Amino acid sequence: MPADVGTVDPSANSQRNAYFGDLHVHSTYSFDAFAYGTIATPYDAYRYAKGEKLRHPVGFDVQLREPLDFYAVTDHAMYIGGMNAAADTSTEFSKHKPFRLLHNLNSPDREVGRDVRARAMPTFVMSTFAGIEEGAFDLEAVNKISRDTWSDIIAAVEQHNDPGNFTTFVGYEYTSQSDERGNLHRNVIFRGADKLPTIPFSRLHSRNPEKLWDWMDGLREQGIEALAIPHNANGSNGAMFELVDWAKNPMDAEYTGQRLRNEPLVEITQIIGFYDVGDVLAKLVASSVHAYNDVLASHSYLPIYL
Repeated sequence: MPADVGTVDPSANSQRNAYFGDLHVHSTYSFDAFAYGTIATPYDAYRYAKGEKLRHPVGFDVQLREPLDFYAVTDHAMYIGGMNAAADTSTEFSKHKPFRLLHNLNSPDREVGRDVRARAMPTFVMSTFAGIEEGAFDLEAVNKISRDTWSDIIAAVEQHNDPGNFTTFVGYEYTSQSDERGNLHRNVIFRGADKLPTIPFSRLHSRNPEKLWDWMDGLREQGIEALAIPHNANGSNGAMFELVDWAKNPMDAEYTGQRLRNEPLVEITQIIGFYDVGDVLAKLVASSVHAYNDVLASHSYLPIYL
């Protein structure tokens, strides 16, 4: 760190403890995780977060060095649990012809190459979307898979919550993108588990994040409190914090008030990157503050692994 960067020594406060956890975790119920071999359930994920050993699918044990304080399994709401049903040959859903590629995908009795796994996710997503659009799938049957999976996720949260020792949250990931394919994902976290929607709001309801906020405002009127945390903003190509709304109109007080009400936090770091201060914001501050020289601002990092 350069010598001219100032530091702050915060005053002691016994009530301001540092807690460590994760609010972006996918289990076998997310189609992307399932496609690449994840078989861990939400129950497994919470056991892992509490410090228990898990057996990795390839045969070795994995365990955290230190248990976490809080955790939320945030599976993709879109088609949640659907890929599991497509791979399970005992379900009616699996009988759709394109799903033959997925049958027993993660079974230990099936050897699956990288090419099959690469095709698995787009095959599932596009076939499911087309099946609903063309009437080949009963939409209610697809929604039932989502509702049943969501109920199981909630059950895992309630089973592993240990007040004062380990806090679990009900949550999910809302997955949207801009017209330029910028990442507009949010982790949606609920305050409690006693009163919740029967199915999470997803991209299938709307790609417009403002519609997500409308839904959350409606839940709040019913006594259901939640917050959305912009996730992986470093992959948004600047779309996460544009100075216009979804319709490209200038932001106004109503827009900013609703966003602040529903998105009071922003994710700074997680496993695939960091987003401290965006380039645009850093430049705006630099132009308005005399002798501004924060070399740690404008930090946006996304590692690429080959």
